[in-house]
Amino acid sequence: HLFHLPKDQQNNRITDLLQRFDLHDVLNQKPDSLPLGVKQRLQLAVAILHQPEVLILDEPTSGVDPIARDDFWQLLIELSRDEGVTIFISTHFMNEASRCDRISLMHAGKVLAVGAPQDLADARHAASLDEAFVAYLEDAMADGEPDTADPPIVPEPADTAAQARHNSSTFSVRRMWAYASREAKELLRDRIRLAFALLGPVILMITFGYGISFDVEELPYAGYDQDRSRESRQFLENFSSSRYFVERPPIARPSAVETRLKSGELTFAIEIPSGFGKDLLKGEQPEVGVWLDGAMPFRAETTRGYIQGVTLQYIADMSTRQTGRPVSVSPVSIETRFRYNQAFKSTYAIIPGVIMLLCVLIPSMMTAVGIVREKEMGSITNLYSTPVTRMEFLLGKQLPYIAIAYASFVSLCVLVILVFAVPLKGSLLALATGALIYVWATTGFGMLVSSFVNSQIAAIFATAILAMVPTMNFSGFMTPVSALGGGAKVTSALFPASYFQQISVGSFTKALSFADLWSNHLFLIGFGLGFFLIATVFLRKQDV
Repeated sequence: HLFHLPKDQQNNRITDLLQRFDLHDVLNQKPDSLPLGVKQRLQLAVAILHQPEVLILDEPTSGVDPIARDDFWQLLIELSRDEGVTIFISTHFMNEASRCDRISLMHAGKVLAVGAPQDLADARHAASLDEAFVAYLEDAMADGEPDTADPPIVPEPADTAAQARHNSSTFSVRRMWAYASREAKELLRDRIRLAFALLGPVILMITFGYGISFDVEELPYAGYDQDRSRESRQFLENFSSSRYFVERPPIARPSAVETRLKSGELTFAIEIPSGFGKDLLKGEQPEVGVWLDGAMPFRAETTRGYIQGVTLQYIADMSTRQTGRPVSVSPVSIETRFRYNQAFKSTYAIIPGVIMLLCVLIPSMMTAVGIVREKEMGSITNLYSTPVTRMEFLLGKQLPYIAIAYASFVSLCVLVILVFAVPLKGSLLALATGALIYVWATTGFGMLVSSFVNSQIAAIFATAILAMVPTMNFSGFMTPVSALGGGAKVTSALFPASYFQQISVGSFTKALSFADLWSNHLFLIGFGLGFFLIATVFLRKQDV
């Protein structure tokens, strides 16, 4: 429960407050539909639900009619006198201030006088507190600017004041943990945000894993065999027996080649001219036409390589059948061995990069929105009006998002291993520690963005754009960092994604150890500290 109220006391406490604040008649209504006076009573009832020792109220009767104001103050007096609750209240009404035990008269953010209401009036020989306030203000104006006046404040003991200043300037784990606990409770209560943070990456991982592939396989093709000889049939059979190609019905006339390529039915078409078999047996070089769809250059270039490979294999097989030994088509014999990805599947290359991508996108957006919400809702004033430091506030806000982001990372790893069958070949320690530092850095990036924007929409767009552009283009996800040059390589070095990409790919695909990857961890620590410190500097402790 938000207020830590024991379950066996909750119903009785709520019933008691409904009776005490006369809220039974509006029990089934939504708060937004209530009159202002009733809404103020409801807010006070909620505020004292957990029987606090201190209440802080900011102009609670503003805009309320006089009768409702008197009723509200009667409730405050009962709380103070009967239950011993200390109440701090701000108001512009002097008749309300006169009901307090001790007041502070202020103007332009500065204190003019402090004391009991009657004592302040007597000190100015005033008939009312209003007249006393005017007198104090006139004195301050006569001495100069109001903010330079020296108010007659009762001094605190020196050791108490010094201790207060020390407590407010030093880092407090307790204050930081209070913010972290509050943010965690809000996240757990907001099931939509929590589902987005935990299920969103899983859905995106499945989408990326099955939707993006660099594998060029099962290419549809058709043959236009004008020779119809044994050699031409054997040549076409080499394509149909390969896993890279899928045979379609043969082409019957020349015009069908263009038609079927345009429709997308075929990726390429093979045209074998008449006399192909005879010319081949004579030792001549017959020409074979291959019409290839070049709309996607990478795919077309790979397909051309496959076709050339099948053709060379056909020539070698025919030479073996005729002479008993394969023909040499190159003076140099090249034997290719794939390291790290022997199956040559793009899944092994893409999936580790998707983990890197998702651990920067959603955690940074969630953190930025979580902090900007404080500004939009006005609860950022808790930072302005309390001794909590900017570091305590930011770290407290960041910790729950680090925990959620790391839980998301664990779920992604389980999905990768069990669903996509990508084994973890390298160091689990390197991957686990690298991910923890990485989500610390990416949530820190979200905090940095939140320091410069004031709306949740701006936070989402700014974080998405600033995070996605370097992550997609300069992290090694699409193009190896070693292949980048100039400004692209500099940009890659200035964002944490490229360093975790090395850790993720190294752990999943290359079987690297912690000793091989530790330098990337150091860079990520630098980014985490840098983002946090910059966000701390630019987060204002007070509105301008």
